[in-house]
Amino acid sequence: MSPDSIDDYGVRLGAEDLAFRDEVIAFLERELTREIVAAGRGGAAERLALVREWQRRLHRAGLAAVSWPTEYGGRGASVVQQLVFNAELARHRAPEPVNRSAINQLGPTIIQWGDEAQRAHYLPRILSGEDVWCQGFSEPDAGSDLASLRTRAVADDDGFVVTGQKIWTSKAQYADWIYILARTNPDAPKHEGISFLLVDLSSPGIDVRPIRQITGSAEFNEVFFDEVRVPRANLVGPLDAGWRVANSTLGYERVGQSRTHRIERRLAIIVALATDPEPDGTCAFDDPLTRDHLVRFAAKVEALRQIAAQATAAGVRGVAPGPEASVAKLLTSEVDQAMAGFGLDLAGPAGVLQRGSAGAAKDGNVALSFLLMRASTLGAGTSEIQRNVIGEKLLGLPRDH
Repeated sequence: MSPDSIDDYGVRLGAEDLAFRDEVIAFLERELTREIVAAGRGGAAERLALVREWQRRLHRAGLAAVSWPTEYGGRGASVVQQLVFNAELARHRAPEPVNRSAINQLGPTIIQWGDEAQRAHYLPRILSGEDVWCQGFSEPDAGSDLASLRTRAVADDDGFVVTGQKIWTSKAQYADWIYILARTNPDAPKHEGISFLLVDLSSPGIDVRPIRQITGSAEFNEVFFDEVRVPRANLVGPLDAGWRVANSTLGYERVGQSRTHRIERRLAIIVALATDPEPDGTCAFDDPLTRDHLVRFAAKVEALRQIAAQATAAGVRGVAPGPEASVAKLLTSEVDQAMAGFGLDLAGPAGVLQRGSAGAAKDGNVALSFLLMRASTLGAGTSEIQRNVIGEKLLGLPRDH
């Protein structure tokens, strides 16, 4: 293949991109075992050790955070190389690293807002998986309206005393650390007086309670803080300026949510469902309406690859993502959800059977995906919030009151 050829990633690959692609493929073929692939489909308890080991292997190869600057342990990868990396992970069915959210969100936030001591201590441990992180932003009365949070952090001589509650906290039941927003100045305006803190989950006064979902698993948690002491050195960014810090984190999160390898994989699954023959030799693909749906999904996935590349470019350059990240997140989550629903339709009665049931479509993954994707338009900011951001910051419409 010539260095300037266009590969099936949808972008033109130069000589360095091709060399990077070959390095990634060789690594995956060498290090990605069947057990690690299977861990990507397991529950939190049984998969933790394997996905942690998977992140260690990525880190040893310098592939844990390819978009991070090289001085912080990344590869300084170009946008094209990041697209290649994500596509190859999807093609080889690699699970996400145990610290995906910390790599995509917290790490870039610390790079942008943290001091040198914080970068030196936390970034290597994020990359290696030595510390597993979770995010503590949402509260029972502060979800879409995050600035209404009530968790307090009262300053004392050597730090803060945190009291409050967080909810919908992914991975808190086995994480080591949590990054939170807490109100440090109750007299300040709503979007001020909030600070961004790093909290050790082994600290006295923390209670983690799992929340069981419609899938039967408990990926989310409530986290209660009862006068938890947090050192002042764990403050990221200026005191009372946590809203600005958090906006950077949410921008990085939306870029992460817009990554397309998951929906590329889902597109391949629904194509397989459509082309699998029935006992009478027919298949859903024979129906022109089915083909029309598949072509429309394929076009949207390709468009999203390009949108995600533009959104990712800001992070690669070390610039906080702008409102364009909301476009990527909104479209990705809605297409992902629509494809999961279409997959359930294609599978027919076998699609509603869950794991462990005889005859379940794709070992029950069709039903599981449908249930999981109910939340795709809620996480990282609801679709309604994304439309507000797009309308106000990109289209110049009046602010929502």
